[in-house]
Amino acid sequence: MTPDSELNAEQLKRRKTRQRKVRVISVIVLILAIAGLTYMLMPLFEGFGQEGWNEKVRERIDSYGAVSGIFIFLGIQALQVPVAIVPAIQIVGGVLYGWFFGTILSYAGIVIGSLAVWSMVKWIGAPIVEAFFTEKSLRKFKFLEDEHKLMIILIILELMPGIPKDLIAYLVPLTKIKMKNFFLYVLPFRIPSILLTTAFGNSITQGDYVKTIIFSAAMLIIALAGVLLKDKLLNSLNKRKEKRKQHKLNKQI
Repeated sequence: MTPDSELNAEQLKRRKTRQRKVRVISVIVLILAIAGLTYMLMPLFEGFGQEGWNEKVRERIDSYGAVSGIFIFLGIQALQVPVAIVPAIQIVGGVLYGWFFGTILSYAGIVIGSLAVWSMVKWIGAPIVEAFFTEKSLRKFKFLEDEHKLMIILIILELMPGIPKDLIAYLVPLTKIKMKNFFLYVLPFRIPSILLTTAFGNSITQGDYVKTIIFSAAMLIIALAGVLLKDKLLNSLNKRKEKRKQHKLNKQI
């Protein structure tokens, strides 16, 4: 993606026109998604934290039918990838389905959502990424344009807390990484964080306060590590890219 500073007036005008169109469409889709999710989720979160809340939630899900309930959860989790609107959904997965099936269903939803994003980006191209994210945010991930050890870098990003995974999902289809390699070898590294959050949700359901405290502490420590280290990691990767670029230029001279 070419930075705004490198575009002439006409190119910049066309880019801004594309961005406006994509943003309008995105806002409409987002409003419809939020309206639909609100309609489905409001009954689920009624009385959250009160005694017997998880039993009521299970009864509500069961009222849709076992299969329908699973598909509703998968749909909500899938929507988390393009539009992060229910950040606690994996915890809810642990509450509803336990740590094992909660992890499987949450990961399946992320795969579905990532497939949808991949398809959108391949169909529309860079304009959809530019519409959702600022140039400043995109500059932090310029190193993804470098093909050297890109798979390893993506795995590190998936494991690193605090890295915006939604942005990664939009940017990866614009790189040289093949779709098969991303979904088979990179995305599975999202599982450890999913497992931790679903296990936390399950511990709440079981009333195991010792595990709940342990999982809470682990998530807090991981979150703090992400806040402290993510910018250093991104800066280091960008510097590495610039050094490789300069080295190639020196070899050509």
